[in-house]
Amino acid sequence: MKIGHPVVAFDLDGTLLRGTTTSLVLAEAMGHRPAVEELERLYSTYEIDNHEFATREAALFTGATPAQIRGHLRDAPWIGGVKETLTALTDGGCTLLLATLAWQFAAEELEYRPWFAAVSGAGMAVTDGTLSGQVAQHIDEHGKLDFVQQWCQSQGVALHEIAVIGDSRSDVPLFRAAGKSIALNATDDARAVADHTIDTEDLRDILPLLH
Repeated sequence: MKIGHPVVAFDLDGTLLRGTTTSLVLAEAMGHRPAVEELERLYSTYEIDNHEFATREAALFTGATPAQIRGHLRDAPWIGGVKETLTALTDGGCTLLLATLAWQFAAEELEYRPWFAAVSGAGMAVTDGTLSGQVAQHIDEHGKLDFVQQWCQSQGVALHEIAVIGDSRSDVPLFRAAGKSIALNATDDARAVADHTIDTEDLRDILPLLH
């Protein structure tokens, strides 16, 4: 299958993971779901920003190990057709990026991490094999764009050559910069700036839009 873009960047929460976020999956497993649900409510209503969200949430992970995080994420609810879509894109010559505001330590432990050349995310230090509970690096919606832009510059790829798939306001700066943007099961603010919009529970449905 011929793909018309050398690089395709995906969002994670709400895009590849359906009906939840990595934070909520981990919160459910670790017993602090109500606290994270309240943070997500505050973020969705613009009462707190990514910086405040991460700062408050970070302490909840104190003492967890990467192996525990990997185990908690094992049953995360992926959108249908993920493996087939990622395989079709890489077989078609695409390089894949995971542009997310989620914790990078979680993104690195995901089942489908091997398909992605690089991942973004908020950083947390690991001390003596456990998470410190302190944010080492914050990221916001502009950080997503910075991550993709820096990677592309290092590889000699122009932003107008890439395609981006996302679902929410945190994808808007990247949507505006990319050559093609696809709002997948998206919020109104993401749909408003996307080149294409699609509602589906099977990721393979985006493939015709990437020719």
